[in-house]
Amino acid sequence: MGIAVAYLPGLTMRRVADLHPGQAKTDARDAYIIADAARTMPHTLRGITVADEHIAELSMLCGFDDDLAAQLTGVRYRLPVLLTQIHPALQRVLGPRLPPS
Repeated sequence: MGIAVAYLPGLTMRRVADLHPGQAKTDARDAYIIADAARTMPHTLRGITVADEHIAELSMLCGFDDDLAAQLTGVRYRLPVLLTQIHPALQRVLGPRLPPS
């Protein structure tokens, strides 16, 4: 895609974090520190190069994830229908909590 990717090593992150107020370890604070370091100290970032094999592996893993999500959605909508076919009283008990069929 042509997008440059870099990361901030952990030790550098800790040292840069000491320059900012506060001690809390939150995602928002970490994101701010990384963005500020990228803006003011770009030399602290380490570039990442990715081989074509790794890109192919990640694409395949993302495809598996998409397939699993689709299967999970299908099961979520099929299961209540099957359960209420086996035991119709379940429809009355669970009522609106069942997803639409």
